[in-house]
Amino acid sequence: MNPSGPSVDRGPRRRSVVGGLALAWGPSVWGSPRPRVLRALVESWPPYLVPGADGSVRGLDAELLQAICTQAGFELNWIHGSAQWRKRRYRELLNDQFDVIFSATPVPGRERTVMYSRNYRNETFMVAATDRRDPRLDGLSGFEQVLQRRVPLLHVDALSLGADFEDWRPRLAEAGLLLPYQTTRQGVDMLRLGRAPLILGDDLDVQAQARVSGVRLLRQPFGHSVQPVCLMLSRRRLDERDLTRIDQAIQVLEQRGALAAIRRRHGAT
Repeated sequence: MNPSGPSVDRGPRRRSVVGGLALAWGPSVWGSPRPRVLRALVESWPPYLVPGADGSVRGLDAELLQAICTQAGFELNWIHGSAQWRKRRYRELLNDQFDVIFSATPVPGRERTVMYSRNYRNETFMVAATDRRDPRLDGLSGFEQVLQRRVPLLHVDALSLGADFEDWRPRLAEAGLLLPYQTTRQGVDMLRLGRAPLILGDDLDVQAQARVSGVRLLRQPFGHSVQPVCLMLSRRRLDERDLTRIDQAIQVLEQRGALAAIRRRHGAT
């Protein structure tokens, strides 16, 4: 992916409000308030973000964010940029390229530069394999056996991949058994090519990419974890009042069951 970062289209600052009450950037030349805009980056991340040929963005996180923005009175503005490595998104957020990162886990020490919303969905991780004939996988039931049998493991290059894995991560890394991947397509391709017999990643994400790549996954009886995630919001354009609006919107939509209905429709919790 392009290491120089995306060239983004910031889009118009004043457009129609999606719904609800608009927050103001300040008075316009006509004396009417301008809608508060939340900029999200268009990425191909099925089933969470699925760009359409017509410029629309579908998917679980796209629908959840649209519902939250509508309730909070924000205009959701999708901006286009080059595909990025996972770790580069945070730097681009700080450089004011966009305002939000999905599926975030709060990291201590970042409070001065970003804000974290309430939880808006859960993230589920799983361990899967493809080859039933690998004798190292026979009766495999935990990361302790992964270490004992020296089974290489592909994993998404991120933190907080489940308490069980995190307990074993240092020892697996020291043994040279961990192979990180930046994108799920990369990880599934490495699995398909035999770089490792096991992959740890986001359940829905890995399964979606496996279907596209024609890879049959065999879910393993360990490595399953469910943890809440939130929206990471930049402080470059947004402030505590914006965070309050977004948190209130999430709370109201949860109470109404609106977010749960979207999650169910996409097979998520």
